Amino acid sequence: MIKLIGFDLDNTLWPVKPVILYAESELQKHLGGLSPAIPYSGAHLSTYRSEILKENPDFAFRLTDLRRAMLVKIAMEVPAHRAHAEAVADTAMAVFLKARNAVTYYPGAEAALQELSENYALCALTNGNASVEQLSIGPLFSFALTAEQVGAPKPKPDIFVAALDHFGCKPEEMIYVGDDPLLDITASASLGIFTIWLSDRGTVSAESATPATEIIYDLSDLTAAVKRINERFGMPPQ
Repeated sequence: MIKLIGFDLDNTLWPVKPVILYAESELQKHLGGLSPAIPYSGAHLSTYRSEILKENPDFAFRLTDLRRAMLVKIAMEVPAHRAHAEAVADTAMAVFLKARNAVTYYPGAEAALQELSENYALCALTNGNASVEQLSIGPLFSFALTAEQVGAPKPKPDIFVAALDHFGCKPEEMIYVGDDPLLDITASASLGIFTIWLSDRGTVSAESATPATEIIYDLSDLTAAVKRINERFGMPPQ
């Protein structure tokens, strides 16, 4: 019987590109409003990214630390801010992360989560730095884990193992829902976790691309997919 349902966040419960663009815009506005202003653009990020990753390879999945380190270097470019570049970066990160969580859910997401939370424990397992606890859907989740917290990104198994240990259930008692065939579906399925792939219809051959237990194209079909897994491999929730 399924006890726990895990979710990827970005591009599974909401589209990530619009929210990142908005967060970048808010960050640029904040830095430009300082006195003196700190110039900020995508060019700054590409300038420092490789340098920082060479010094700290694990920042590749510690996204908050990576961005903060880039912001410190950007602040250091302006002489008046050099002495307090760390504080400037901390404030700027707060602005970015607040905007980073201004997401717009996919149609059907909130209703599906609400319905599923009545019978199952829900958790968020993500490589990103969105914080489900700060969202309107936060109270529906029992817990959330990030790659930064567990020390390894998907498709490594660490985050899934950590979720199973945290909740105290077996792989066959969990379903994981995600949009990425490798990072979400293959990675969790390799541990014996049941999977639901939210597929981008028409971009790949769903049947050949992933070992997903169920494939859906819209979150309004999610609860039905969970029910089918329970009926095929376990029993309906009491």
